[in-house]
Amino acid sequence: MTAMRALVTGGTSGIGAAICRRLAADGWRVAVAGRSQTRANALAAEIGGVAIVGDVANPADDTVDRAATALGGLDAVLLNAGVILDADLPSTPDADWDLLMDVNVLAVHRQARAALPHLQATQGSILITASDAGVWGEAPIAAYSIAKRMTLTMTRCLAAEWGPAGVRVNAICPGDTAPGMLTTTAGRRTPGATDGWLAPPLGTIVRGEDVAAAAAFLVSADASRISGTGLLIDAGMRSSASAWQAQSGAER
Repeated sequence: MTAMRALVTGGTSGIGAAICRRLAADGWRVAVAGRSQTRANALAAEIGGVAIVGDVANPADDTVDRAATALGGLDAVLLNAGVILDADLPSTPDADWDLLMDVNVLAVHRQARAALPHLQATQGSILITASDAGVWGEAPIAAYSIAKRMTLTMTRCLAAEWGPAGVRVNAICPGDTAPGMLTTTAGRRTPGATDGWLAPPLGTIVRGEDVAAAAAFLVSADASRISGTGLLIDAGMRSSASAWQAQSGAER
């Protein structure tokens, strides 16, 4: 049987790296994409994949086409690259808005568009990493929250447009996920920014491996009739307002 082929952007750390490892363990050939040649090479060597170095914020980035060439085609494209900003709306400069939109929204659209002809050929799928912050607005990361809401709406629009071509489009919406998102508009996240996470109803926060398991399902044949969904992976934190408030003692 021919191995399925996947591209994972933002694949060199955190959730992206966990997804790469899970897909490889499931028998996929994986293109690990990121900005660091060193990290991409190391993970690709670990899982028997290929390394693709690029910058999704660059409109001329051709990561998707290079991955398709390296793998001989694509059966799934997992658009996981993202950037966050720890700030409320009054404290968000225009330049940070621009980067948040470029990486979290426009780059997702550009790469999905580049993936379409490859996935039409294989009846494949796209999986977008959104966030629980895109499901419920979060004031401490407000601009990021807005951008991720946009990716959820994009997921549904693309699913409606591209379903007739046989291409499924879904999103995953991780909650607080260890070890935490590192890439921000300022480079790396402020130390301690992920401290003080609240224990959700299930008792422990989500791990990268948990998100990877959900991602692996949504790009698999078992999910062949699932498209246009945004799957929340948050250990029950968003199950109800009372669950959230019982843990936090106040609105986040």
